[in-house]
This record gives sequence, structure tokens and C-alpha cells, in this order.
Amino acid sequence: MAGTERAGRVSRRLLVFALGALAGCGGGSEQDAAAGQVKTRVPVGISIVERDSLVETVALTGRLSARPGGAVDLTAPAAGVVRELRVQVGDPVRRGAPLLTLDAPELSSEAESKAAAADQAEREAARQRQLLADGVTSARQAEEAEAAARQATATAEAARRLFARARLTSPISGRVQSVGVRPGERVEPGRLLVQVVAPDTLDLIVPVPSRPLARLRVGLAAQVGEDGDSAPVSGWVAALAPGVDPVTNAGQAVIRVPNPEGRLYPGASATARVRLGVVRDALVVPDSAVTLAGDSSAVFVISADSTAHQRTVRLGVRADGRTQVEGDLRPGERVATTGAFGLEDGMHVVPSAGAPR
Repeated sequence: MAGTERAGRVSRRLLVFALGALAGCGGGSEQDAAAGQVKTRVPVGISIVERDSLVETVALTGRLSARPGGAVDLTAPAAGVVRELRVQVGDPVRRGAPLLTLDAPELSSEAESKAAAADQAEREAARQRQLLADGVTSARQAEEAEAAARQATATAEAARRLFARARLTSPISGRVQSVGVRPGERVEPGRLLVQVVAPDTLDLIVPVPSRPLARLRVGLAAQVGEDGDSAPVSGWVAALAPGVDPVTNAGQAVIRVPNPEGRLYPGASATARVRLGVVRDALVVPDSAVTLAGDSSAVFVISADSTAHQRTVRLGVRADGRTQVEGDLRPGERVATTGAFGLEDGMHVVPSAGAPR
């Protein structure tokens, strides 16, 4: 009997211990659940929806080049030898400055012979005029002699000018872009000798898709900067192509850029931001607040209880890191920025350091 009682007491103790253990396990689950709820709070940056004005621009990328008449290629007028080279790459030159002298015997001989022929023709014309005055020759012979003299003089002048080209001078003010020869080198006709570029005003030639092309017009202001340059140069739309390429569906625009300080370089890639207009009283959020919702765009509005609510929006103008949005939004509402792409509707968030609360 005593043994039976002891067995019963042991069984009751085991039962109490087991119930206590189960109760302890249940309490741990509640704590874990609470801890899990805390872990679902996502840290995000937060910004305020505002009404503001945005400057609408279109970015166009192309290559810088000298304006028409702002670059010249000086070539050899005839076969010869480079006798004197007076410039090197990068030298500034003024219009008329000597660049190079070419020994061209062919041109020299041609100029001398044509000049002699012109003198002979002029003497013959003078003789015929005198004979006509004396009544010895006919008016027709005198006129033919006059015509021959004029032709010979024109030919001699052309030969003289061609020979003068053996002493190359710069036809424009600018800088030497390239030198293609060395002193003492023999060159053939048409050989590139010196290239001069005027970099004080450049043209940025850019392809423009048909939609923005329709909104451009000559005279619109533009900011032009080479890749990586944080200080753009002011310019304007100087010309627009009247049509588009049927393959690329793009036209062409010319952005003219004054470059007195020489910060831009012909041949370099550059981007122009052309100002199309100003959108006023727009509902604005940071670019980082806009996320994808399937095929649409959305923002996450943060309610007073720190819950994120996804709202679909339509996007408008983008400028300076901000985007115009249209939809179920009001000025003053808070939207998630940093970390918004990891959110889902109904998540709880924690504002990151420095974010508005």
C-alpha cells in the first residue's frame, strides 16, 4: 500500500513537471513570435511629398566638332620637299600666320613660264593695237591679240597663286590640331600637311528621337558638358534636321557652344541638356521613392503607425533627382525612399537616421 502511494506521488510529480515544461515551451513561442514581429520592421529613408516647379529637360549625347569654317586641312599643292616647319601641335596661330614652307620646283617653274607667256602676249596685244591705229592690221586681229593677252594673264595669276601656296599660312585663327610632316620630308600632291582648328566655338552634333525632336526648336537653351565634367558650358540649339532617318527613327540637332576658355575639345563625347520648359505646381517625390508594381510605377506611403502602403502613380517630368507623380497622393505625406525596393504592402518600417518622422 505504501509502495502504491509513493508511485502515485512520483507520477503526479512527473505530470506537474511535464505540464511546466509545456508551459515553458508555450511562453518561449510567444516571445519568439514577438521577436519575429520586431524583425519585420524594415529600415527605410523617408521623404515628404511636395508641390514644386520642375524644369523639363531632354538629355542628348553626341560628339563635339568645329563649327562650319572652324577647321581647315592644309594639303600639299604639288610634289615637293618640306623646307621649313614653323609650328607644332597645340600652337596658337592667327589668321595669315606662316605655318610651313614647301620647296616645289614644279610650281616655281610653272609660275615663271606662265608669267613669261603673259608678258609676251601683252606685248603682242600692244603691237596689234599700234598696227590697228596705223591702219596696217584689222580690228579682228587686234581683238584676238587682246583676248589672248587676257587669257595668258589669268593663267599666269593662277600659277602664281598656286606657287604662293608652297608657303602655307593659316586661313583662320585657332590652334594647330595636327602636323603630318617633318622638315626635309618629300610629299606628294594632296598630302595633309597641317590641320588648324578654331576651338572658341564648337558644335555638338546629336541624334534626336522623333518624339523629343518635335519639341525642340532653334534657340532653346542647353547645358553642355563632356563626360565626367561637373561644370557644363551654356549653349543653344543652332539647327534641326528637317526629317528623321527611317532606320533609326531619329533626326539630328546641332547644339552650338561658345568655348572661349577651351574647356571642351573637338572630337570628344559630350551631353547636352536642352531646356524644354517648366512644369509648375507639380506633385514631386525623390527619384528613389519610385518603385515598380508589375507594369506600373508605385510609391510606398508611410502611415502614422509606420505601415507601408503601396500606391500606383503615373510619372511625369524628371529633373535634378526628383520626379513628378500623379495619383492618390497628397502634399505632406511621407514616402519611403532608401530601401523602398525591398518593401511589400503592409510591412512595418523604421525610419532611418535623419529621416522625417
